[in-house]
Amino acid sequence: MPEQIVIVEDDRELRELLIEVLGDAGYAPAGFASAGAALQALERGAPGDLVLTDLMMPGMPGQELLAEVRRRAPEVNVVVMTAFGSIDSAIDLVKAGAFDYLTKPLATDDLLLAVERALTESRSRREDAQRARASELTIPRGFVGESAPMKALYHLIGRAARSAHPVLITGESGTGKELVARSLHAASGRGAFVTVNCGALPENLLESELFGHERGAFTGADRQKDGLFQVADGGTLFLDEIAELPLPLQPKLLRALEQSEIRRVGSVAAQTVDVRLLAATNRTLEQEVEVGRFRDDLFWRLNVLQVHVPPLRERADDIPLLAHHFLTRAADEGKLPRPPLPTDGQDPRSAPTTIAPDTMLALTSYPWPGNVRELRNAIYRAGTLALGDRIELEDLPARIHEGGEVARQINSASRRNITLRELERLYILEIVRRTEGNKSKAAELLGLDRKTLYRKLDEYRGDDPSLAL
Repeated sequence: MPEQIVIVEDDRELRELLIEVLGDAGYAPAGFASAGAALQALERGAPGDLVLTDLMMPGMPGQELLAEVRRRAPEVNVVVMTAFGSIDSAIDLVKAGAFDYLTKPLATDDLLLAVERALTESRSRREDAQRARASELTIPRGFVGESAPMKALYHLIGRAARSAHPVLITGESGTGKELVARSLHAASGRGAFVTVNCGALPENLLESELFGHERGAFTGADRQKDGLFQVADGGTLFLDEIAELPLPLQPKLLRALEQSEIRRVGSVAAQTVDVRLLAATNRTLEQEVEVGRFRDDLFWRLNVLQVHVPPLRERADDIPLLAHHFLTRAADEGKLPRPPLPTDGQDPRSAPTTIAPDTMLALTSYPWPGNVRELRNAIYRAGTLALGDRIELEDLPARIHEGGEVARQINSASRRNITLRELERLYILEIVRRTEGNKSKAAELLGLDRKTLYRKLDEYRGDDPSLAL
């Protein structure tokens, strides 16, 4: 679409000449005899991509038009035309915000060059503004984290929320998949949010729960019941642990997605529903398809949009934020013990409000197989057991406390100016210990391929043959 240029010139012959020259150059010019007429057009719609205006005009002069354009459409550049004797006034306008000025009589090449320069600059400014708007990060409610993986997740949630397609939410247990589902729903503007755990009900009850049943459809069905698809009509249905959905029910779910209709158990009549489906799993559905536990057609229908929630070990930078968040939340919710009244003139015990440095080092070095849920429970436990105003290493569960020993070694070693190689050695050996010698699991936690891990372990054995690895 050609860029639009608003020409404000009271001289009719010059105005028509400018329209012809700019039109021949591929632009879409629109001419006005006065600033007032141009501003009326501005009020009716878009002012164009560039304003080319005379400086001295009857009625509203060019400087007032410039001020109005800057106020109403700051992204639009203004180029001023002036007679030779008014150059000082034109320069003043450039200082006030005009992009450039041209002296009359106009040379066609100078005109086209000034127009192209002004349009290029305004294009660049609009693109920068669009990029800035696109990069504005909205953290969904309930999330805590500023690491790169979480920022990528927030952007993905924002984009996926605007669609009506199904979303497959993947991630390990405890990463917050339901929180992602609730955020997608909240940003979608849809109605009810309905959730069901596919692994919590036997097959016959799950079918009735999802699709409803007619009276007398089975023993105990003494009345008609709406299913959760009907309850979620106009809203969102979240199927947690979708990998647990029994095979006989999978074609019925596929039909509901493909046709937007369901049938109650015991009924032949179809009912139309408007439901956005979100599904979550901590298993790899591609592998479930390969072994025949999940239909490939259903998988591809669910996997239109996939949102992966990173495990906590991949965003260790967020652990301090999360730990303090859970400590504050525990206090706000009254989950920390009340300080006892003083009986000996001493200050009463205060609830913990901070976390000791070596405790935080242990928290950030632990691999968190239970992810955010495990961290939350560990902080609640430590806050309950702490004897002072901060959480100490011994307040943590034993598995994390023991992991804190290597953190203490690392902390102590750093004061001895330990080399980076030795620091790496301490950490790798600790991860191998925690995984009970499972090299594949250790390599995964360390972010190494197995060959690299085996090579490093061989080096450590060479340095210390007593190592049992």
